[in-house]
Amino acid sequence: MATYTRRNAWELETEDPGNVWDPYTLAYAKAVVEMRSRADDDPTSWTYQAAMHGTYTTPPAGATWNQCQHGSWYFLPWHRMYCYWFERIVRSIVIAQGGPDDWSLPYWNYSASTQQAAMPPAFRLPTWNPDGQGEQPNPLYTTHRAQKYNDGDPLPPSVVSLEALTATNFSGPPLPGFGSVPTGWSHEPHVFGRLENIPHNQVHVQIGGNEQDPCVGGWMVDPNCAAEDPIFWLHHSNIDRLWSVWNDAGGANPDRVKAWTGYVFHFWDENGDPQTMTPGDVSSLSQLDYVYEPTAAEEGARMAAPTGRAAGGSGDAVDPGAARRNAPRLVAASENEVELTGGRTDVTVPVGGGGNDRLRAVADPADASAQHVYLNVEGLTAEHTPGTSWEVHLNLPADAPGGGGDRLVGLVSFFGFRRQLDADSHGLGPMVHTFDITDLVSGLRDRGEWDELAATVSFVPVGGDDVAEGGAVHGRPRVGRVSISTQ
Repeated sequence: MATYTRRNAWELETEDPGNVWDPYTLAYAKAVVEMRSRADDDPTSWTYQAAMHGTYTTPPAGATWNQCQHGSWYFLPWHRMYCYWFERIVRSIVIAQGGPDDWSLPYWNYSASTQQAAMPPAFRLPTWNPDGQGEQPNPLYTTHRAQKYNDGDPLPPSVVSLEALTATNFSGPPLPGFGSVPTGWSHEPHVFGRLENIPHNQVHVQIGGNEQDPCVGGWMVDPNCAAEDPIFWLHHSNIDRLWSVWNDAGGANPDRVKAWTGYVFHFWDENGDPQTMTPGDVSSLSQLDYVYEPTAAEEGARMAAPTGRAAGGSGDAVDPGAARRNAPRLVAASENEVELTGGRTDVTVPVGGGGNDRLRAVADPADASAQHVYLNVEGLTAEHTPGTSWEVHLNLPADAPGGGGDRLVGLVSFFGFRRQLDADSHGLGPMVHTFDITDLVSGLRDRGEWDELAATVSFVPVGGDDVAEGGAVHGRPRVGRVSISTQ
């Protein structure tokens, strides 16, 4: 079996440094043109492949559309399979067009440097001149993005953080796990694993920008439009690479859980023939025909060794009764809904009595009643999906501007929120973001900076499309409740 190498899009070499059209990127662009010329009901067409991820169009009979897995422990394996079969389709076109016979899907390594945090240049040019035939619309460019990223702005550092690589378990505890909690089939963004939230969701929202009507504004901000944007595939190639990095550094998949390994998904190959795959078929790259450029050691070194808090391997124990018995227990919650704005928003979470007893139990090695502390951002609602992310900080000093630092808990966004507007499409309820704050709370207490009566949770906007400082944000996003729980 041939082995193909997926390359960093920013580091693909060209003979002319001023020419962004290296052979692999050029071949991809030409293949996009060919795929867009094919009938919508052709499984090898651009429209069909994008609709497999999501669409608002009524599917043809028998079409495998609206299949993307989000808010699910199938998120990583489904997207690996999806990109694998897409790559095979593109490669067959590239070879037929006389392009590189070793073509594979490049990746966008936005976490590597400030330069690489900007979109690769070929995706930012409105026009191109293929084969000297005159200026034409560039098939890798779209106006369905936040304009500043088409202009070359880099993604903010917190948006492309690799903190997910420090996760000790695939499904938790601690929640939410590297690859999300155990679920069934899920096309609905609801709860997110650490890699799915950062950088996956945040990059989608930042690049997509503000949503208007379905697929009219930013494509990447909505799962039902996202795969129309050619940068989507390089983004997901990188997410897949980071999963491989995590595995190489010792992260374990739930490979002994039949509900995960055996779930069957449907795809199409380069000949337009139906294919099936399961997560068990793709849990390791050694089962497939591609590898990534050897950068795994550099980024794998960032993955922290397990601390002992996250005992239990890869989250293999998914007995429903055990899950209910060990479910997180609420210890504190805010009282009122708050609107997120273009400025800092502080939320007070009253803590006291039994709540502090539970929190102290986490810090007591002799007390096994609780081992983890979670911060939950619950009940996210909006009128439209905003193209903004918000950093979440715990007990941030009043004069602190946000950004990095030891009070940063994580980020929230409204990626895929339009699905929440369709009340009949799901029974999952509003979005929830959960963060493990065990070590942060312990550190604050050790330094005498933990208030026994209340915690302050701050939301600080980062990046974002057309956010006015201190003003209302597109879509009027709101948080229903901020809570603290233990497990």
